[in-house]
Amino acid sequence: MPEPLKLQGIPASAGYAEGPLFNLDPVVARYKGKATAADERLALETAIGTATGRLANLIQATDGDAADILEFQLAMLEDDALTGPAFAAIAAGQPADAAWRQALDAEIVGYETSDQDYFRARAADMRDIRDQVLRALTADSAAAAPTGAIFYGEDIAPTRFLETDWSAGGGIALKAGSTASHVAMLARSRGVPMIVGLGASPADLAGVALLDAEHGGIVLRPTRAEVEAFR
Repeated sequence: MPEPLKLQGIPASAGYAEGPLFNLDPVVARYKGKATAADERLALETAIGTATGRLANLIQATDGDAADILEFQLAMLEDDALTGPAFAAIAAGQPADAAWRQALDAEIVGYETSDQDYFRARAADMRDIRDQVLRALTADSAAAAPTGAIFYGEDIAPTRFLETDWSAGGGIALKAGSTASHVAMLARSRGVPMIVGLGASPADLAGVALLDAEHGGIVLRPTRAEVEAFR
């Protein structure tokens, strides 16, 4: 049996959770290029429409701060200033996925490097927007997490958080992330244990995890004695 792996991060939302580790880091799906620029434009328009519909459905199912986050994303997707550069790149010969990624990555950098906290906090929303449309372009749906899972990865999208049923337990352990992020705010308001800033870790982690979001620690591959002590 491999040795237990103990990682230390920063508490973002207090609590404890035990559950199967679920890898958040996406598997990149391959986009199939279209025959003409008109077809590429239609593919992007359709993908944006899919993402817009998903956000609208989520907004109907939530309220408060969560609805504010989703409404920001929806407004951005409906803003020609955001989508225009991607359509211009398609007209210049780029495939839809590359054009969209290029346009959104440029926007994301602007948000991440802003000297205002408000805009830096919105960078995660922009990444969420980018990835929702890319998933729609490749017809790639996010893998379903098991009940009570500990979500583990670089970061978690606000929409992923809001689509998860936390009533059965579970938690979040992020290699990066921030205690000031929108997801951290949502986790605190819903009592979902969360830690951030774990840093790099070995690949292909799996199995049961013990999340201590009171002190910022997580134990991967715990021994039976550690599980019993944790409980």
